Amino acid sequence: MELEEWLKIYQAAALTSGVKERSYWTILGVFLLTHCILILALAFLALTHMLHEARSYGTVLSGIGIFIALCWFFNERRAARAVLYWEGLLRSLEGEFAGAEFHRSFYKLLHNEQVCLSAADWKCAEWYPTVEHLSWFIRNMSRWSLACLPIFFLIAWIALILSCWYF
Repeated sequence: MELEEWLKIYQAAALTSGVKERSYWTILGVFLLTHCILILALAFLALTHMLHEARSYGTVLSGIGIFIALCWFFNERRAARAVLYWEGLLRSLEGEFAGAEFHRSFYKLLHNEQVCLSAADWKCAEWYPTVEHLSWFIRNMSRWSLACLPIFFLIAWIALILSCWYF
């Protein structure tokens, strides 16, 4: 393939990966906002109604919260898988593009121009000034905490139902 075709494929994959990442964060924001609205409605109903009515309304709102938490869990999981798939595809395309970059560098070398070999020297001024390494824990902590958030809300809604009727 020619370099222009690689660039078009890479650009399309980068655009799709960005859209998938935005949809992941949109899902997170919408479901968090929905849970906040449910919590505000629950607090309002608990303050304005009698104990028996507040229990029944609290049970209904908690049931809705459980349903929303389950929807959030499955939608977030699907969106996270899509993001990981497109990021992996983008990395594999970058590997192919690096091969195309090597051929372009070979063309520069044949014409006596300056060439940057990224595999030999990572402190090349053409791509990355320095290489940063993050620990395994830091890379995965944010992903795990966001994946556990719907589970925490689900447990909280179940605990609220139990506390309404047993305490």
